[in-house]
Amino acid sequence: MRALAKRSAVRPALRRRAVRRGISLLEVMVALTILATSLIGMAEYGRRYARSNANSMLLNNALDLASARVERVKAERNYTSMDTLATTELVISGYPNYRRVTSIVQTLNSQYAYKTVTVTITHPAMPTPVKKTTAVARF
Repeated sequence: MRALAKRSAVRPALRRRAVRRGISLLEVMVALTILATSLIGMAEYGRRYARSNANSMLLNNALDLASARVERVKAERNYTSMDTLATTELVISGYPNYRRVTSIVQTLNSQYAYKTVTVTITHPAMPTPVKKTTAVARF
């Protein structure tokens, strides 16, 4: 008799498990919603990373162009002929769509005589131009 009582007590528990076997439609929908939300977030992060990387490349190229031009002006041996380097370059080999403007302003007063060199780099994809300025004195 005891064996029969134990068997009957086990069967309702098995029946409940058999009914609850599998995943409900609601659980699948919740899981898919969580997955879709996380994938959209990751895609947005990837888009922002790619855009930031492209902007960094543009800025780095502009800084290289400005530094190269400032160094070229500083390397000019003749102080008086330095003014001939004040130009606007619309085509720079190896750097498409960049524009480089070099301006040289001379400052003369009773104490100082120097030239201020400003190089401005622009590109259509850059929101603000890159400027690099230095002063060169006669010695």
